[in-house]
Amino acid sequence: MQIRSRLTYQFVAIVAFIQLFSSLAIYFTSADYRKTSFYEQLKASALNKTVLLMELEGLEPERLEELRELGVASLTDEHFYVYNFKNELLYSSDTDSSISITKAMLDEVRLAKEIRFEQGDYELAGLMFADRYNRLVVVSAATDLVGFEQLRNLRRVLIAVFVFSLLFLMVLAWIYAGQALRPIRSIIGQVDQISFINLNERLDDSGSKDELSSLTATFNSMLDRIEGSLAMQRNFVANASHELRTPLTAIQGQLEVVLLKARSEQEYREKIQSVLDDIRNLTSIANRLLMLAQADSEYAARLFKPIPLVDVLWQCQADIQKRQPKAIIHITLDDELTQAEDLQVPGNEQLLGTVFTNLMENAIKFSHHREVFVDVKGKGNSIHVAVRDEGIGIPEAELEQVFQPFFRSSNAQQIHGHGIGLSLVERIIRLHNGKIKVQSKEGRGTTFTVQLQK
Repeated sequence: MQIRSRLTYQFVAIVAFIQLFSSLAIYFTSADYRKTSFYEQLKASALNKTVLLMELEGLEPERLEELRELGVASLTDEHFYVYNFKNELLYSSDTDSSISITKAMLDEVRLAKEIRFEQGDYELAGLMFADRYNRLVVVSAATDLVGFEQLRNLRRVLIAVFVFSLLFLMVLAWIYAGQALRPIRSIIGQVDQISFINLNERLDDSGSKDELSSLTATFNSMLDRIEGSLAMQRNFVANASHELRTPLTAIQGQLEVVLLKARSEQEYREKIQSVLDDIRNLTSIANRLLMLAQADSEYAARLFKPIPLVDVLWQCQADIQKRQPKAIIHITLDDELTQAEDLQVPGNEQLLGTVFTNLMENAIKFSHHREVFVDVKGKGNSIHVAVRDEGIGIPEAELEQVFQPFFRSSNAQQIHGHGIGLSLVERIIRLHNGKIKVQSKEGRGTTFTVQLQK
């Protein structure tokens, strides 16, 4: 069902419920008022007739008939009864016994002084009338034809108003829903026009600061992120292709040179060793690109488990010093980190090892003395690992770009590297819901601080 239809039905249903409730309230209030008003008329009529009776000289039967000549009953089909304290009928205007009055009813009137009840189409009012000489029970009965006819007319009017107003409301709600959804249709039309070719297009913002304006701003923000991601992807593919092409071109060139003429065994060994170095370089690039893709995968996050962070750091230290025996790596632990659980963080051991291996190797590469300082501190519910070197540093203007794929600072162009490591580090830390900050002064060294939640 379309939103317009659903809004129309919901609006009509809500208004119909309110109108039905109001109509029922009006009807039943009117019915209750009619009943109360008619009982008051019965009571007044009974009192008037009783007073007239009491003004007669006694209550002899031959004198009671004079009441008929004193006035005509003001109510439709009215009957009037008078009983003495012995429950003897002193007077009745009911010639055809339309009303049945029992002893229990008379006793109830004497007990309650005044009662109201119904019998068939008749409504009755029973009153206790007492003075110094008489204790009479007076009962007045009549049918309220006018009142019931008014109620029937009111019911017909309420039903007609309810039906016709619902029809009118349905048309009005359909038009109103269409007007309310017009901005959404406009947004849908604009979105349909945006494709990969014109991804720079944005939705028009009405500036009304309502929910639709927020939706437009959110969608435009999403388009900005998509466009930025695609631009980054294109740059990444271009840079990755360049980095992969360089060793492949070198391999191809060396092999072509080897095939130009016959060479000695030593020369073949030298060329093969050179090609092998290029292949290793190519393998390193491919492995880092695969790790970069893995760091963006949600599957890796599902493999998280408690990891002893210091064990990871020591393993990284051992692996690096096997490859680079001259490197010096100092690992210092905070005195507060004494318990084993204080040193554990949830994560992927292989990815965290990649983070600290990259940071330590970068520090060694750019340090003058190949010396690295690793400080581990606990702060609340997190662990901070600072990897510091005393090397060439990073220019201040380039600090914000160090985590971009394939970026290399201007003062590091002569040092071998691919510009993938720090980008990989940043993505792995982000996957672990951590943070990484960099502080550096050119010529004095760089410090990378990794914050991980326990």
